[in-house]
Amino acid sequence: MQKTKIIWFTLAGMAAGYLLMHPFAMLAYLLGPQHTHAIMGINLWGMQLKQAFSLAGLAMGGAFAFMGGVAGLFLGAWYLKKEESQRRQVALKTLQELMVTLAHHIRNANIVIGGFSSRMLKSLPEPEVQRQLHLIQQASREIEAVIASLESLSQIDRAKYISEWETKMIDLKQELKARLAEFESPKGIP
Repeated sequence: MQKTKIIWFTLAGMAAGYLLMHPFAMLAYLLGPQHTHAIMGINLWGMQLKQAFSLAGLAMGGAFAFMGGVAGLFLGAWYLKKEESQRRQVALKTLQELMVTLAHHIRNANIVIGGFSSRMLKSLPEPEVQRQLHLIQQASREIEAVIASLESLSQIDRAKYISEWETKMIDLKQELKARLAEFESPKGIP
């Protein structure tokens, strides 16, 4: 698809070079000081245009078509780069909106889970139940750390998820360790 667009830009540039720039250059040449005859003569202008598209003007027209093609090629490449940049911007904005939405809903559920497990921990004295509730609270802190890490992500490092050929995931190991250490420090414990 992109190659087709570049080809169309190149062909349009070639057409513009041959059909517009070449005759314009010939007419502009008439305006030069070396011509002393009447510049406003319609016959003279018509004759120049006729010469521009004659067999004798084909070499000069080919040169203008080549220059127009090169300009069209560069314009097409610039346009495609700009189009790709805009596509990436839209994708990034959508990803940011998705992250905010997911974080909101996951945090709401996580607060309920963490709150109920804290309340149950205080009221249930059985050691096995308390151990399980501590595991739930630890998992809740890990979920919060993942959300906070993703929200503050400034650099994306990728890690292998299953194998090299499978889907990759964002590597948050170091960020998660730091955030979980904050939760475990004396000031982070509720």
